[in-house]
Amino acid sequence: MIRKFWTDRSIEPIVLILTLIVSGGFTFGFGIASVAGVLDIIKSKFELSESGEQFVVGVLVLGCFLGAAGAGPISAGWGRKRTIMLAAALGGLGYTLILAGLGLAGLLLGRSLAGLCIGLISMVVPMYAAETTPAQRRGAVVSMFQLAITLGILGAYGATLAFAASVPWQLLLGAGILPLGLVLLAILALPESPRWLAARGDPAAVQRATHTLGLSDEWQDMPVATAGAGGGAPFRRGSTAAVLVLCSTLFVLQNLSGIDGILYYAPRIFQELGFSAGTAALAATFGLGLVNVLATIAAIAMVDRLGRRPLLIFGSAAMSIGLAAVIVASQLGWPWIGLAGLAVFIAAFALSLGPLPYVLMSELFPTAIREAGIAMASATSWLFNALIAFTFLSLVAAIGLSGAIGLFLVVCLLSLGFCLAFTPETRGVRLEEIEAAVLAGRPLRQIGG
Repeated sequence: MIRKFWTDRSIEPIVLILTLIVSGGFTFGFGIASVAGVLDIIKSKFELSESGEQFVVGVLVLGCFLGAAGAGPISAGWGRKRTIMLAAALGGLGYTLILAGLGLAGLLLGRSLAGLCIGLISMVVPMYAAETTPAQRRGAVVSMFQLAITLGILGAYGATLAFAASVPWQLLLGAGILPLGLVLLAILALPESPRWLAARGDPAAVQRATHTLGLSDEWQDMPVATAGAGGGAPFRRGSTAAVLVLCSTLFVLQNLSGIDGILYYAPRIFQELGFSAGTAALAATFGLGLVNVLATIAAIAMVDRLGRRPLLIFGSAAMSIGLAAVIVASQLGWPWIGLAGLAVFIAAFALSLGPLPYVLMSELFPTAIREAGIAMASATSWLFNALIAFTFLSLVAAIGLSGAIGLFLVVCLLSLGFCLAFTPETRGVRLEEIEAAVLAGRPLRQIGG
């Protein structure tokens, strides 16, 4: 009924896909960042230790890890559509528990369920968008997921800056339930992924889905066997294992670059740099969120023009420069230089290691193992994300802010070298052409041309 309501009004499929990816990304960004501005309030209410603070932050990320790890088999068996519906149900339940104000136990359980939701969304929504979008739009559309994440982060920072003093913290955290309604409406109005349907051997459903999505012309040239091609040991076929290592490494570099520590604990970092607690630190945090959004918009404009590889190389170099400035500012007591350095870091991240690992993982894995491959890469991402969430405050206490930022700087330099050596360019290449190159065993740098 919902799908008929939308399609009777001639809404273009790309609008529905963009609605899905934007609302899913916003859910992701708001969910992971909303705790930053209310962490001091939660700490005071429940008399939490430093470890307790990290656990409140990290329990959501641990849920994200479990959700991403389970997303592969669930989406392979149930399909992308029903998996996204499951994510919306889990998130809705989790945020309802948070809004109910059931104490620390209710907060932790609610954040765990919200984490499961975000973990599923982080893997399945970009994959669905990549499988249902024409090749010439794919990079920009999948990058919209990262833009929506940054908008969710900005929304979370803005909400706490504006309302933390007057609105209960449960409402500020529980507001993450709102974009889930759009996720549910959008996916109900869309068909199942034709590539998943093809892998299930349902040509009639494939034809209906490709017609609805406007992919009929692109689908005509696809070999029928490609969608369902498998093999006894799919991760040993061609360059598939190398693709898995590439995508997983990009996510490890993404999370160990320092972005998660900055997103989760930004007000605390600004206090360490010399900004006063409260409004000043929250305002500086909001400023970072705004830079993140603007730079991600620029990334979307460039990803299908300049390509994936140049942006990753340039971004890693600029991230290193930004973190070096933060270290200098921390040592010399220059808070505004520290803010500028973090702004450079965030902008460069938004152009490179933010959106592009999602784009590349949705493009490089062959259809037969796309669910498993993306789930493994996403789970790796969340595992290292959790590592930062559970240890950042302790790391700063042990070696100081400059020491912690110095470790992140080393990671950014490693990212620069890794991207120079191994990252391929897939701009404008159809998924089936990329898959053929991977299964043929081409070196990573030659996949996609």
